[in-house]
Amino acid sequence: MNLNPRQLRLLLISVGAGAAGYLVFALWSGWREVLAAMGHIGWQALSLALLLSLGNYWLRAERWRLYIVSNSHTISHADNLRIYIAGFALTTTPGKAGELIRGLFLKPYGVTFHHTAAMFFSERVADLIAVLVITAAGLSQLHQGEMYYAILVLALLFGLLLLRTTWPERLLRHLAGERKGVHWLANVAASSRALWRGRLLWQVQGLSVLAWLAEGVGAWLVLRTLMPDMPLEIGLFIYGFAMIVGALSFMPGGLGGTEATMTGLLVLQGLSLPEAVAATVIIRLATLWFAVLLGLFAVMRLPTMPAQTERLDTQLATQADDGQGLK
Repeated sequence: MNLNPRQLRLLLISVGAGAAGYLVFALWSGWREVLAAMGHIGWQALSLALLLSLGNYWLRAERWRLYIVSNSHTISHADNLRIYIAGFALTTTPGKAGELIRGLFLKPYGVTFHHTAAMFFSERVADLIAVLVITAAGLSQLHQGEMYYAILVLALLFGLLLLRTTWPERLLRHLAGERKGVHWLANVAASSRALWRGRLLWQVQGLSVLAWLAEGVGAWLVLRTLMPDMPLEIGLFIYGFAMIVGALSFMPGGLGGTEATMTGLLVLQGLSLPEAVAATVIIRLATLWFAVLLGLFAVMRLPTMPAQTERLDTQLATQADDGQGLK
């Protein structure tokens, strides 16, 4: 299935904006020094980071398959991996919402759009928890870090317990009024509740932590080429905290917020600005843009979908207006 013109234009704009931002970033920091720092990082560290990113994608795809199987659908590991990776083609959309394109690819397997939306919502929450967990590793290096760690653990446990109740759905319905879109979100929250119970909860969260730990270690290996004495927990903290700030910025792919945060934290650790920029660019190439490239290749390898499901934006709007629950 090829991306429709609107999707392709959105993707090209996001990629172009990211490339332009990196160019300005490098020029502002001194492009000669940035290129020299990139040369010092070398291909070995980049290759290891790419391999660990592949591990991240495989683990998250397996988590996605568990969600599908939990609703009594059947899909092979290979088909699931292709479909999941294809969603990365639209990672650089606000809130990664473009990854809902997987709903179109899953339709022949009997997976409804609301189930896809519920899986997407649950996946984002699992990712947030996992990134918070790896970020917490760096709290031990801070003053009174144990106290912050305890507060974080309690907050995560409270959040997990809350997801297992009807409170998120009830709150959204209270706020909805006549807004159909908010009612639809309430239905998605209700549909996702089953994905946060029993053994599935721990399987999903375990895979999530391992996946983001792999990418965090890849980032740390890149940083070690410039700061050989950097502890692993500090590398994980810098990567995880930058990812969280990028997600909270609601910019496509966290562009801008992630890069600025990571660069700033690296400068505080003692790197020069050009070195910090070079490390940030390499890490983002090995994580964000590597995923987008794989997603584009995966989309081209998927079979053509029926004409009525060609346009993702029409599908999303129709389902949102219907406001139906998970079937």
